[in-house]
Amino acid sequence: MPTMAAATLYDLLKFLKHDGVGALNGHEWLILAIGFVVSFFVAWGVVGWFMHWVRRHGFVPFAIYRIAAGIAVLIWLSRLVYR
Repeated sequence: MPTMAAATLYDLLKFLKHDGVGALNGHEWLILAIGFVVSFFVAWGVVGWFMHWVRRHGFVPFAIYRIAAGIAVLIWLSRLVYR
């Protein structure tokens, strides 16, 4: 999460440096702030839910799911590449 926050802040600062602070009007700043707050609380809730789930079930089901999803993506990509 700190990496994502730093990347987002970097992109925002790069945008503001390139286009200037006046590139966004008050309404756009309000939309940006609302999106930031909503995404923060949704992410916080998801991380809390996932940590609770892991405490009850452990990492094994999650690991199996991730391995199966990874294999499925590799098969899908290989079919796209070798058409």
